[in-house]
Formats: sequence, structure tokens, C-alpha cells
Amino acid sequence: MTGRTSPIASAVPGRIRVRHPLLRRADRFQEALGRLEALDTIRVAENNPAVGSVLLTYDPSVLTPDDARSQVEILLSAVLHPAEAPPPDAPAPALEDKPAAPELKWRINRAAKIGMMGSMAATLAALGVGKRVHAGFGTLFVAFMLVHMTVQRKRLFQ
Repeated sequence: MTGRTSPIASAVPGRIRVRHPLLRRADRFQEALGRLEALDTIRVAENNPAVGSVLLTYDPSVLTPDDARSQVEILLSAVLHPAEAPPPDAPAPALEDKPAAPELKWRINRAAKIGMMGSMAATLAALGVGKRVHAGFGTLFVAFMLVHMTVQRKRLFQ
């Protein structure tokens, strides 16, 4: 699914969690559920239309995790982005295709979390050096925390 965020929220061998805001719509959810239930090697274990979430299970000895992810992403691409879906007789994209890069805000958030951990460690290490160094690293920690909170503001204030 080029240029889009994957609907796969998490995946471990034998299990895939699909979550997408468009799946909160009853028509899209039912269409996606019908397509997912038609798969031979993947089974729908749980579903929650209120949050647009479906839990899928499969046998990892029969289907590799990459193949399972690819099947689910291709199948859901037709439901979530019908204008971009390939025609039914078109060949499936190669498995070597790289997944889309994470959105910029998630990369910024990851950097902020790493910065928070590093500056907290430096703040604690600076306790023995002096108050000014300790306060400087503490200020740096607060700056990283504010970046993190800005990215996560919708989740923090739900």
C-alpha cells in the first residue's frame, strides 16, 4: 500500500491485528470482514467494528509472516482505497516491495522518546557534577517531553 499507513497495527508470527479508522464505517467493515473470512489460510479470531479492529490468526508453519501481511494488506487495499486498487486480474505486487516509511510525526516522536531517555540519564549523572549541569539536562528533558506530548496530544486528551 504505497504512500499510506498500513492497516496492520501489530503482527507476530501466527497473529495479525488490523486497525484502521475507515473500518469504523459499517459498510467498509462488513466488506473487509467478508474478504478476510474468504481467505483459506487466515482466520478471523475477533472483530470490533466500533474501533475498526480485526484480529486474524494463521498457522506460521503453513504461511510465512511476510506472506500473511502481504495478503492482508493487498486485500484491505481494495476496501480502504478502492480507487487505487489494482484490477482483480492484475498480478500481485512483488514481496520485495518495501513498506511505506513511517509518517514524519512518528519519526519525530521516536527521536523525542530517545532524547527523553538520554537526557534523563544525563540529568541523573549530572547530580554529582553540579546544579547548573543538572538543571541544563533537566531542561533538555522537559523540551523532549513537550515534543512528545505535542505529537501525542490527541491520545493524551481523549
